[in-house]
Amino acid sequence: MLSQTLNGSPLRDPCPVDREDILAISRLDNPPLVALQPGDIHVRRCRLANDQVDSRFGRFRREDLPRLLELVQGAPVLIGHDRRTLGVARFFGGSVEQRGEAAWVIPKFYWPRAHSRAEDLRVMLDSGVYNEVSIAFLYRTPTCSICGADLRNCPHWPGRKYEGELCFFWYDGIERVTEGSLVYRGASPGTGIELACPVGVGGEEAGNAAGERVVTVKHRGRRTSATLAGRRIRPRR
Repeated sequence: MLSQTLNGSPLRDPCPVDREDILAISRLDNPPLVALQPGDIHVRRCRLANDQVDSRFGRFRREDLPRLLELVQGAPVLIGHDRRTLGVARFFGGSVEQRGEAAWVIPKFYWPRAHSRAEDLRVMLDSGVYNEVSIAFLYRTPTCSICGADLRNCPHWPGRKYEGELCFFWYDGIERVTEGSLVYRGASPGTGIELACPVGVGGEEAGNAAGERVVTVKHRGRRTSATLAGRRIRPRR
């Protein structure tokens, strides 16, 4: 989970969009009707789902995560799983990454700078106010971890222990990702928002006497600095 405080002059956008992002967006089903340029959009990414037991005692198989990432492509980003509304952003690209004991589906998402609320969304994400996400999907079979049968037809209950072993169920036969949402709490522990590039790319990073991180970004000939306080999330090498 990303949590940070911005002090002083706020950063405009520490991660410039590159041509590879634009190309990936153009390859989505139902791509943008007009050709996008890097300066037209904001891009972030998120830890959307992993292979650990979630709060509902369900679990994705690690070998299914690449398929899940594939199904996320082009799906909308909503607020609070409210399907009465349209998306505020759209998923594209991304990767499956190992973070500690968990393997994560980490897609990118973009939204247009020209939208009237685009800057509001960016500020809420980058300030850590919006900081968790959740995935909505369709699957065929909840497979019991104890006996391997369809959970709907077996005697075991998710969340209970049988001979010391926790019962959960596998999400088997994943068919579709309907959307991903910004939420107040995600079902999978550790969901969160990340910059689309490692901190320091596109700018300079240093420390101050208080041990805080100071990032300086050059944007259109102007240098903008900000102090970031909080837990550092290191990019994978």
